[in-house]
Amino acid sequence: MSANTDTADAVAELVKQLPPHLTENFEKADQQLRQFYGTAPGVTNLLRMWLACGSPSQIRSEFESAVLDIKRRQSSPHAEGGFDEDDL
Repeated sequence: MSANTDTADAVAELVKQLPPHLTENFEKADQQLRQFYGTAPGVTNLLRMWLACGSPSQIRSEFESAVLDIKRRQSSPHAEGGFDEDDL
């Protein structure tokens, strides 16, 4: 088995273990993609892409917003060294 297959299998197992409220948005996005484009990657692949795209600063920011309820945050560049619309 390749590393990609192992990763896909691990994510598929993770999706099975998640409660429905955590996969609901991925199911909606999958349905919307299918409606708009006639095809969609599936919930497992959307979740995998979501996990792969998160930068450390995005993950930290989500944690701070959700758990720590930090109202004022410092501006810091993203991984490529620039600022995105969230920093404006």
